[in-house]
Amino acid sequence: MAMTKSLIDTTVAGKENSDEQTILKKLFKMIFNLPQTVSSTEAVIDIINTTQEQVIKKGMIDPESQKSLISFYESADIETAREEEIIRSILEKIHEIRNIRHQNIKSLLQSQRSSTFLKLLQVTATRMPVWLPKHDEQPPPLCGAIEPLPSYVAKSGDLVAALVKQSGEERWIVAEAVAFKNGRYEVEDIDVKETNRNFTLEKIYVKPLPLMRADPVTCPDAFFPCNQFVLAMYPQTTCFFKALVKAPPKTSYDGYEVLFEDDFNQYTIMMVVSQRFVVSYPSLEIIHKDDQMSVEY
Repeated sequence: MAMTKSLIDTTVAGKENSDEQTILKKLFKMIFNLPQTVSSTEAVIDIINTTQEQVIKKGMIDPESQKSLISFYESADIETAREEEIIRSILEKIHEIRNIRHQNIKSLLQSQRSSTFLKLLQVTATRMPVWLPKHDEQPPPLCGAIEPLPSYVAKSGDLVAALVKQSGEERWIVAEAVAFKNGRYEVEDIDVKETNRNFTLEKIYVKPLPLMRADPVTCPDAFFPCNQFVLAMYPQTTCFFKALVKAPPKTSYDGYEVLFEDDFNQYTIMMVVSQRFVVSYPSLEIIHKDDQMSVEY
């Protein structure tokens, strides 16, 4: 039995390594071709600048120069779009490689000492892709503070905030979505130290975590505003608590500055929590009856 499991693990690891090598080859090819595309774009821009300088010297624009400029601008637009597409593809490949490596080290992460595991968990938050809009495109669901659609279901392996009962009390924890069946989530606590790690929960008790980081420059509306209550993961734990936003991230790499609320309605010192681990505060109040969780509006 142990040999069979070992063989399966080795086979899976081999396939993942093969997938990673395939993606890496595609990535290197795209990076190798990028300078050529950039040079083409720069060449067109240089022609545009030269033509415009000539027009300025003449003090007027003749029909031929106007026609040439329009053609050059159209070419520059095409070259820029091609360059953008390549860069976006490169970023997607990098994210795919990170996902493969995350899966490879997931079991290793959970076997580490608590402090090491929590540090690596924070690293995964900073490696979450940044959403880059096209023109006036609006940020999609699960980008920063943008809520998922009501019909959305987290994929297997995605991280979520889940309200569970452990050690006789309800708490919001970081969990991994395992499956979604008959309107209920099956989730697993990412903290291996807990003896009770597997739960089946109604959808209202599960909040998918952001899948992309927002950038304050390109999508300032994708953040929770100051003085709004949120659920935030308390530093050095895998549990979420009620917190008050004091300052949203200043860059895509920064976290929220928050004040956590304690049991006496007092606030802690200012703490920083990454976008990955901040979600909206539940609008429903949870009450307890006969050890069952019900919802009161």
